[in-house]
Amino acid sequence: MAKPLLLHATASLPLRNFHKKTLVTEDTLSCSYSASPSLYAGCRSNRTPAWKAARSVERLGFRDARIGRGRYEHDGCGRERVYSAQAALQEKGGALQEEPRSAAAETLDLLEWPRVCRAVASFAATSVGKEQLQVLEIPATREASEALLELTTAGVELISLLGGPFELGALSTQVVKDCVLRTRKGMVVSGVEALSVALLLQTARNVRRQVFNTAQEFQDRGSVLQPLLDMVDPIVTHPDLEKGIWRVIDEDGSVKDSASPELRKARTQERSIEQRLRELFNKLTRDKSGSDSQSQEIVQLDGRMCLVVASDNRSNVPGLLLRSGSGASAYIEPAGAVPLNNKLNEARAEVAKAEYNVLLRLTDQLRPYMDDIQFCLNTIVRLDVVMARARYSTWLGATKPTFIDTDSQNLVRLQLKRARHPLLLQQHREALREAKAKLKTKSKNLGRLKTRPGMMVGALEEIRAAVAEAEAEVAELEENAPVPIDVRVIGETKVVAITGPNTGGKTATIKTVGLAALMAKSGLFVLAIEPVVLPWFDVVLADIGDEQSLSQSLSTFSGHLHRIKVTDL
Repeated sequence: MAKPLLLHATASLPLRNFHKKTLVTEDTLSCSYSASPSLYAGCRSNRTPAWKAARSVERLGFRDARIGRGRYEHDGCGRERVYSAQAALQEKGGALQEEPRSAAAETLDLLEWPRVCRAVASFAATSVGKEQLQVLEIPATREASEALLELTTAGVELISLLGGPFELGALSTQVVKDCVLRTRKGMVVSGVEALSVALLLQTARNVRRQVFNTAQEFQDRGSVLQPLLDMVDPIVTHPDLEKGIWRVIDEDGSVKDSASPELRKARTQERSIEQRLRELFNKLTRDKSGSDSQSQEIVQLDGRMCLVVASDNRSNVPGLLLRSGSGASAYIEPAGAVPLNNKLNEARAEVAKAEYNVLLRLTDQLRPYMDDIQFCLNTIVRLDVVMARARYSTWLGATKPTFIDTDSQNLVRLQLKRARHPLLLQQHREALREAKAKLKTKSKNLGRLKTRPGMMVGALEEIRAAVAEAEAEVAELEENAPVPIDVRVIGETKVVAITGPNTGGKTATIKTVGLAALMAKSGLFVLAIEPVVLPWFDVVLADIGDEQSLSQSLSTFSGHLHRIKVTDL
């Protein structure tokens, strides 16, 4: 039997969601509508049936509708035609209404869950980890949530034992992810991709060693760290493979000269030709008059070295006109530089060929280990996600929640002591940090002005007033921190009603309880003091805002009744 947590309030929300419009008929399939103005403009310019349908829809009063791709059907002659909204309305007699969303999905928006996800993602160190945390996993079983909480607990403990941040270094996880995909498709890795793989293997080895050394040093806490030990233990980093990468790839991702004799020879030849070209161009500029040399510049255009000269002096430099500028300059390749530029391009082609051969051999060395590299990447990203949850929970000063069985004889069903809304606390801390930074800046300015001789008294008083104002702002923010709440549900209580005046905190309380349930399910600690006791909810549902709908003949009250009648979780 499902055990949903239903949160109901009538306060309006500051933000509303705009859903896709759909033409609903008896078979619930007809034209779809998109909010894209460009699609609407395109239909209008061609006077297509879809555009005419849009006009028909507007005449019917649905001014927010925009024609999208619609439903297509072959007419037997190889052509396709779009069913217009006008024809669908005539044939089916349907009406436009919002495409229904599940109550659970709407609840996430009502409780501002995406903002919580973004806040947690800001604590991740890798790009792939940040991407995954944009939509936090909400497990469907109690066992899965408890496993996530154990990992978060291990992460919090590791941070505490280390006495500082847990660093993963500058990893390019997305580059490694692309490298694995490209290699499995038979493509050759780039130098930057090979460098990212080497850094991943190096970081994984260091992280594994750090976790195990910490567990060994604090053996009495080893059981708490066990989930992390189990996570990093299967990592295989292949030190010889990493050394092989460093032998041929430099720290900037370029291929080293020493990677192969052919590459060393080609680059030596390339540098020699470039030096001869520079000497030639320097001689040409010295041989010109002083006024002419001022207007000449040595540049590379399409891989060829040339001179940029004033258009008036173009005839003074014999050679090929590569490009004429905006009328004031011209790009000239001197006649003596043509054969050297040809040789330079040939040398560069040899360098590219030698680099490709080095990377091809390196790819062949990496390919047998792609599964281990993929596993290493996945593990590091998982660890980053866990540590982001741990850092966020630590930053909040949150407490690990405990799930209870509602069928047990336990008297307490739900308990949150001094609980606060995490987003309100985050907003308050950011405002306080900005106010303190402003106060620090103004105080420094005041200190500098005091040391200036002859400073006007009026100007000093103005600065002092600004400092006093900043101090008052900081003091006010420190005094007006988010107010904590206590929630305790006992016995066989099924419904809790909160009453009070407007702006009294009823909706904030409901959202705090709802977010606490979601955070606990997703492996986050809850912003409250111990003990945090929650039952396991199969689903969290919220009904907040005015659900009045004239098109559906729903009053505010009946709109709420329609929402809490759960038909699609």
